[in-house]
Amino acid sequence: MRETIRALLIDDDQGDFVFTKGLLSQITHPTIELDWVPTFEEGHDAIANGGYDVYLVDYFLEDRTGLDLLREAARHQLQAPVIMLTGRGSHEVDIEAMQAGAADYLVKGQIEPEDLERSIRYALDRMEAQRALKASEERHRAMFDHLPLGVYRCTPEGEFLDANPALVRILGYPDPASLDSQYASTFYVSDEDAEIFKARLEEFGIVRGFETQLRGVDGRTIRLRNTARIHRDADGNVGYVEGIIEDVSREGSLLASNREATRYKALYECDHIGILTLDRSGEIQDGNAALRALSGYDEEDLSSVEYPELFEEGDRAGVLEEIRQLSAGGSAIRKESRDLRMKDGSTRTVSTLSILIRDWDGDPNHILIVIEAAPTA
Repeated sequence: MRETIRALLIDDDQGDFVFTKGLLSQITHPTIELDWVPTFEEGHDAIANGGYDVYLVDYFLEDRTGLDLLREAARHQLQAPVIMLTGRGSHEVDIEAMQAGAADYLVKGQIEPEDLERSIRYALDRMEAQRALKASEERHRAMFDHLPLGVYRCTPEGEFLDANPALVRILGYPDPASLDSQYASTFYVSDEDAEIFKARLEEFGIVRGFETQLRGVDGRTIRLRNTARIHRDADGNVGYVEGIIEDVSREGSLLASNREATRYKALYECDHIGILTLDRSGEIQDGNAALRALSGYDEEDLSSVEYPELFEEGDRAGVLEEIRQLSAGGSAIRKESRDLRMKDGSTRTVSTLSILIRDWDGDPNHILIVIEAAPTA
C-alpha cells in the first residue's frame, strides 16, 4: 500500500472540495493529498497530463457532466482510476459510469471516510492488476507473434479465433483472416485427415505430431506436423483448441539431399571420371583425384589456373560462352567434345558434361563439370 496518494477532485462546487478534503483528513493511512479544479476543461487537461493517482469527478459540471469528461478522458487511455461522485443516487447513472470506465460510483452525503478510502484503495488495486494483466498479455502476444512455429486457436467446432504471422508465412497467405475459410474448420489438417484428427483430439484432449499435407496459396504441397491441445475452463467445458504447426516439407528435402550427396560422393571418388566444381563466374573451386591424374595438375595448380586454360586455344571461346550461358541460368546441361591440355603440354580428347546446379529455391548456384577421356584406339 502506498504511503501517499495524490488525488484530484473535479467539481464546480468549492464547498464539496472542502467537505471531501475533510473526509480524507480523517484517514490516517495512507495519506491522501487532495487538489481541486472547478471546470470541465481544467479537469480534462489534468487527466490528459496525468500526475495524479486517482481522480474524483462530480457528475454535474456546469453545462457538462462527469460522464462526458470520463468518455473524453478514455480517449487518452486513462492511466489512473476515476471515481464518480453524485448528489443523487441513480441506478442508470451508476451503470453508465461503469460502462464509461469509472472505477466506482459514490453518492455524496452517504460517504463515510472509510468508504472513500476503501473505494480509492480498491480502484488503485484494480488499476495495478489491469496493468499487470495488460503487460502479461503483451508479453504473451509478442511471443505468439514472433514464435517461428505456426500457432492457431479455434473454437471446439473449428471456427477461427487467431493465427500468428509464422503460420501465415508457412501457408503463404497474406493475413490471418484469409486462413479462416481455408483451414480453420479442419484444424489445419487436410480434409482426408480431419475426422481422424478430431476423433483423437476428442478422445485424448491432445494430439502430438500429427502429420498431414495442405496445399499452399501458390499451389505447392506443404507437409506439416500439427500438435494440438484442448483448453478447458474452470468448469471443465472446452474453451478453445490451440495448435502448433511445424513445416516439415524441408525434412523430406534433406533426406533427398543426403541421398544425393551419397551418390555424388561415389561419383566424385570414381577413379576414371574427372570432376570440377566452378563458381558462377567460372572460377575453379575444386577438382577430384581422377581429374588431377588425367590433367597432371595438383590441387595447388588447379587453384591458380583459369578453367578455359585447361583446353586448347581453339576450344576456349566455346568454353567461355558455355559458362556465361550456364551462369545466366541457360541450358542446364551442355555436353561437348574438346581437347584437354595437360600440364606437360600434351593434349587428349575428352568429353565434357557441364551441369548448372541450382539451390533449394531454384536459383543458379554453381557449375559442375564432368570430364571423361575418350577411349583410345
